[in-house]
Amino acid sequence: MKLYSTVALLGFASLNAAANDNIAYHGQPVEIDGNFDDAIWQQIQPISIHHITRPSDQGTADVETTVRVYEDGEYLYLAFDARDPHPDQIRAAYRKRDNIWGDDIVGVKIDTYGNHQLAYQFFANPLGSQLDSVENAVTGNESSAWDGHWQAVGKITEQGYRVEMAIPFYIMNFPNSEGPKQWAMEFVRFWPRDVDRRISSVDISHANECWVCQMPLYTGFANARSTQKLILAPAIVAGRDESRDRYSQGDWQHNNQNEASLDVKWAISEDITLNATLNPDFSQVEADAAQLSVNESFSLFFEEKRPFFTENADYFSAPWDLVHTRNLAAPSVGAKATGRVGEHTFGLFMADDDTTSMIIPGNLGSAAATLDIKSKNLAARYSQRLNKQVTLGAMTTWRSADNYQNTVAATDANIRFTDQDNLTVAFARSDTDNPDYLPDYLWGEAAERASAANQAGNAWYLHYEHSFQNGSVFVSHEDIDEDFRADLGFMTKSDWQSSLVGGGYSFYPEQETWWSALNFYTDWDITHNQAGELIEKEWEGTVGLDSLWDSAFEFGFYVRDRAGLRFNDQSLAVGGNSDRFEEKGLIFFAEVSPLSNAYLSVFVEKGDGLDLYNNRLSDLLYVESEAKVAFTHNLQFHVRNEYTRLDYQSNRVLDASITDVRLTYQFSSHSALRLSMIFDDTEQGLAHFAAGRADGLYRQETGLASQLLYSYEVNPQTVFYLGYSESASKNDVLNSLRADRRTAFLKFSYAWFV
Repeated sequence: MKLYSTVALLGFASLNAAANDNIAYHGQPVEIDGNFDDAIWQQIQPISIHHITRPSDQGTADVETTVRVYEDGEYLYLAFDARDPHPDQIRAAYRKRDNIWGDDIVGVKIDTYGNHQLAYQFFANPLGSQLDSVENAVTGNESSAWDGHWQAVGKITEQGYRVEMAIPFYIMNFPNSEGPKQWAMEFVRFWPRDVDRRISSVDISHANECWVCQMPLYTGFANARSTQKLILAPAIVAGRDESRDRYSQGDWQHNNQNEASLDVKWAISEDITLNATLNPDFSQVEADAAQLSVNESFSLFFEEKRPFFTENADYFSAPWDLVHTRNLAAPSVGAKATGRVGEHTFGLFMADDDTTSMIIPGNLGSAAATLDIKSKNLAARYSQRLNKQVTLGAMTTWRSADNYQNTVAATDANIRFTDQDNLTVAFARSDTDNPDYLPDYLWGEAAERASAANQAGNAWYLHYEHSFQNGSVFVSHEDIDEDFRADLGFMTKSDWQSSLVGGGYSFYPEQETWWSALNFYTDWDITHNQAGELIEKEWEGTVGLDSLWDSAFEFGFYVRDRAGLRFNDQSLAVGGNSDRFEEKGLIFFAEVSPLSNAYLSVFVEKGDGLDLYNNRLSDLLYVESEAKVAFTHNLQFHVRNEYTRLDYQSNRVLDASITDVRLTYQFSSHSALRLSMIFDDTEQGLAHFAAGRADGLYRQETGLASQLLYSYEVNPQTVFYLGYSESASKNDVLNSLRADRRTAFLKFSYAWFV
């Protein structure tokens, strides 16, 4: 590999130090084609991207990367020139938005307020496939659910690759002020080879966990205005849904759906945005990632994908997940206002839902319920940055339906004492009125907890972390009353007091060798209910090694003392109402990218695990594996499998797996044809179940869900979908797979820029 001289790089860096404090203004656009043919690019001083920030924060990159940047008052234009001594090793394929991790990538992080609280992220691979996200430096959350309207075109060359970007100012919030502004920015290149390196324009220190805080300020943008004030996105959805009883194999019953809807986005000012939706289509076009739900006591999390809710979702980010919009299953109308004015950030959304879904939390398990009643829903979040060290926040959620109401009021603070010391504290109170029939939709602990007509409770949280060069230590405590509920959020635990202490450290070689990092981590936690009865205590630790072929290996152990199921579900007591079990096990994780177009990973857990079907310890084996192959720039294959096995006294009690297979032909970054199949199979050894535990269970259950989808996405709101899906299943009664539902659907929406 060709090494660029240290003297030349230092000289180039010195030149940039004097030249790149300002972002140039030119009142003319460029053609975004990846060619750099426009004469204006030759007038812009390049910014060097050469600081290695991962795996360690030491050293200078062996590849040359530069970016030229200017703005014209409406757009920020960027031209990345990523040189590579071996262009044949460049990793890239045409991919769906936000799905480019693992490829070669270049991009920019932009903090439009310059206060190091929040950064927009715009990345693209060498073929122009895009990823955008929002990073919240206060909460530490990063959301790729946000999708903005911007352009990127990439081209692979004999010297490496080039990417041009045009980012319109109207998709970002920024101060509405006259004259020059200061925005914090970082320019980044991801270079995955034997080692996955992150290369930056900034000398990032790992001793400071806040990387956004280390982004330098750039002056300019005096004429920046959010000129695009209004986006109208009408949509038409047509579909035919057919279902039948899988046992009788009778006639298909059909339901035709033809709906029109309208989404509106209005940039009231440069820093305040209003979103509204009328008669929205909130259907899931994409199938959720498959998850194995057997032998689980708490509800599974599913990511939000619907555009109205993902737009500016980071404005509702808090230490707890108090807003989980997947709880809104069928909204009929919705409105959202978000903005940042000076050091003040706020978000407000309201939606009417034709149903009412919620999670009833507990300390040994949780359950979800969906009531066939219409509800009104509201969430509001406000935060203020008092100074560089202190940010305060407040939040409320409210849900109301017939004989039901849930209200949550919360406040939080983030205090950064030094660059290495950070404290987060939060407090919340909830008040809930339950309909008397709610327990009929639930079971076990959840039914008992929802039986009270009124519930009111508090919750508080504390987390302190001290970071240092290549490591950190932390301590946290969470206390949630037995009657606390956040029904609009995703909080699965109540009657819960948990303390955690832990830390980690990484070693890096002083010079390039066959390994790139040696990582150590350990933590210890203990949990009681509010009566002081022990729920769980656990000690775990891992050691990891990053090595050649962009590989990572991790070995670990855990020792866990936990409460089993309650003997009497009518009592919420744990002591004297459950047995105690000691779970011990080993874990192993490996991931490797042996070729530029292939990725493999496997996670294995083996040990003594609690069998929740029979309330006893069994031999547990859990395996999660994944493989991705890009046969060409267009044709991609992805398979993911989860497998769980429980054996008791050498007898098979449970054997369950779920496999998610997706074959995609990506015509371009905007157009694709995808076939997805999700196959699940559960076999239970009922003859080896404990007495009375096999009632109502099948020996074997199998299901197959398939979908064929064509998608064309110009931008997040100009889309065309045409698809067909079908589901089938079999069990002890059915000898073969029988289809019980099939759906054909079409959706078209178009974004009008007014």
